[in-house]
Amino acid sequence: MAHSILVFGGSGKVARNLTRILAADGHTVHSVIRNADQKSDIESLGGKPIIQSIEESSVNDMAKTITEINATAVVWSAGAGGGNPARTVAVDQEGAIRSMDATAQAGVKRYIMVSAIDIRDREGKPEPEWYNDDDRARSDRMWSAIGAYAKAKFTADRNLVTENSRRGLEYTIVRPGSLSTEASTGKIAAGKVHISPTIPREDVAKVIAECLKNDGTKGLAFDCVGGETPIADAVAEVAKARVDVFAGRY
Repeated sequence: MAHSILVFGGSGKVARNLTRILAADGHTVHSVIRNADQKSDIESLGGKPIIQSIEESSVNDMAKTITEINATAVVWSAGAGGGNPARTVAVDQEGAIRSMDATAQAGVKRYIMVSAIDIRDREGKPEPEWYNDDDRARSDRMWSAIGAYAKAKFTADRNLVTENSRRGLEYTIVRPGSLSTEASTGKIAAGKVHISPTIPREDVAKVIAECLKNDGTKGLAFDCVGGETPIADAVAEVAKARVDVFAGRY
């Protein structure tokens, strides 16, 4: 069944791969971008560009966009890049939360959040029990280097989960490890994984596409890194076991 899918942050590398993959599968992909100069790039991938500033758009603005394209699913893949803390909060936190409200307001249920591995309450909740010394060291380095980004993502993810009784979204939080520009392998490790393996951006896009196919991922947050399991199988295993790495850590 073909769907109409709205991707916020369409100019990013993961989102571009996702647009190409979904369009090739016969879906209609509307891609929200900030820069009109990127229109032809999105069109070449099979997407339909929408010029809209996430920072300047209200909940009503976003809901109008979602409604106008008759979206059946919304994917949040936008990010400020982590350089400017104020803009990171404006996009990764506040913009993301507005998109959740807008999706609910537009009457759309399916919502995919692209987050990141190790996004959690590091001060108030216990660390994941599967972490080893290398995971702890990498966690410390990540939060030290891009703490503003991690905090913004955490606030958004927590809001998605804790406010869902009000919104009623069928959400999935996809939490990839460090992104690489390597070619897709089509294989990952998913669920409760270690932090160190990288994952190609194209494989992250394939994970998102698989989540849109697999209703068993609704209500889950799971990590994904490079591994040895075919993506569809890895996602199916997460769905079957109801793995949620965010539960108890927000």
